[in-house]
Amino acid sequence: MESILITSHRQYLTLLDVLEKRTRTIEIVQICGEDLDEPLIKAAVPFLIKKEASNKWHGTKQGGRGSPKFTIRADKEVFRHLRKYKCFFFAETDENGFNSVCETDFGLDDIAFLDSGGAALFYTTTHEGYAYIAPELLRELNG
Repeated sequence: MESILITSHRQYLTLLDVLEKRTRTIEIVQICGEDLDEPLIKAAVPFLIKKEASNKWHGTKQGGRGSPKFTIRADKEVFRHLRKYKCFFFAETDENGFNSVCETDFGLDDIAFLDSGGAALFYTTTHEGYAYIAPELLRELNG
């Protein structure tokens, strides 16, 4: 996986276009605890495959009882809902030249897009402002 900086809504939409073609399942982890009223979770419920508590997911390991992880089928309706957000987050540089994260209306949930074999195509560690993408998809995004 390679790190990717998402800096615009246009780039986010292009990323979703590329992901939609190859994604079979999406994992959403609510790192701040379960909230079934969150708009993304409400939109995903009809496509829910599995809900479980997890201490380990793409890019993260944690102690304790774990966080709620939702595995959903990658349906056009889910992608339609994702396109309503500005982005998962925006990567920015602060006034001192350090990388920072700008939270968006997406919130702090981590998200991963998986192919038919279960391999990660793209995933975020949202609250930390990290996003990773499979090298072949990065080449496709970059033309």
